[in-house]
Amino acid sequence: MADVSLPSRFADEERGQLFLITALAIAVLLVGLALILNTAIYTENIATRTTDTQLDDATSSQRAAVEASGEILDAENRNGGDASTIETQFDASMSNWSESSATLEASNGFTTSVSHTGTSTEGLRIHQDDPARNFTNDEDFDDWEPVHNGRVRGIWFNISRDNLSTEESDAFYMELDDDDDTPGDKATVSMHTDGTNVIVTVENDTVTRSCSVEPTNGDSLTIDIGSRTVGTKYCSALELAHEEVEGDVHLRFKNADEVTGTYELYATDDGGVLSDLYDAVNFATAGSGNWPVQEPALYDVNVTFTFQSSGTTVEKEIRIAPGEL
Repeated sequence: MADVSLPSRFADEERGQLFLITALAIAVLLVGLALILNTAIYTENIATRTTDTQLDDATSSQRAAVEASGEILDAENRNGGDASTIETQFDASMSNWSESSATLEASNGFTTSVSHTGTSTEGLRIHQDDPARNFTNDEDFDDWEPVHNGRVRGIWFNISRDNLSTEESDAFYMELDDDDDTPGDKATVSMHTDGTNVIVTVENDTVTRSCSVEPTNGDSLTIDIGSRTVGTKYCSALELAHEEVEGDVHLRFKNADEVTGTYELYATDDGGVLSDLYDAVNFATAGSGNWPVQEPALYDVNVTFTFQSSGTTVEKEIRIAPGEL
């Protein structure tokens, strides 16, 4: 039989061509796999960035809603009326704000809404609006108790530097005490001046901290316990009032004739008996022109916050109690 096999040289060439073709096919396959993998990674990164951005938007929107709700709540408290009237006005004002905010947010590719759930807690608004008067009670006692065993929030003072004591030992101070004899569960906030600055000192049973701020608006300065600020500056010393005091407290004013200005605070009683929070002899009749006074208020409200975008939906109920200790 004739030998029909290819000469060795031609067989080697054929095997070489097959090897080259196979190598090229594998290379093409690897390139394809790399492209698919890169596309998947790119898509995942884009999705992650999109989700992260939308969650950031949701967080920012929620923060704005909480801040606005608190401002609206206390604006309606200051407008006055009984608790039912204040709640009705809050509901309407919150709805108006939500609609306006939703219109603005729509241009960013998402929608938001904030609505009052109908849940609220009645309380008292205790305040003095005469900037020339000291902080004594209606009978001019300089040691007295504005709140007897209740929860408190939104405490601020707008005081005159020039009418503060220059001696720390004689300074006006507010005492927050839960009266359970537990070390550290008591804090005092005092205010005096060195002639230039207002010095705010906060102390508990073991720690004393201070901050010093010069007024920029004449001699008046606002000390906001809730927001932990003196004037426009953050005051780390005020953290003590939040760290060491929680729940029901007795709130007392001492050396109240060593300060003049205005103030406001809110209080509530968990038992629902608001008359247990105060002694009537300490307060003047609202509208009489005398100070201080106590009036009906809403201590807190609950709102429902909703955020919705193409890839994220957030809905939660939030309790609004600005500046609560």
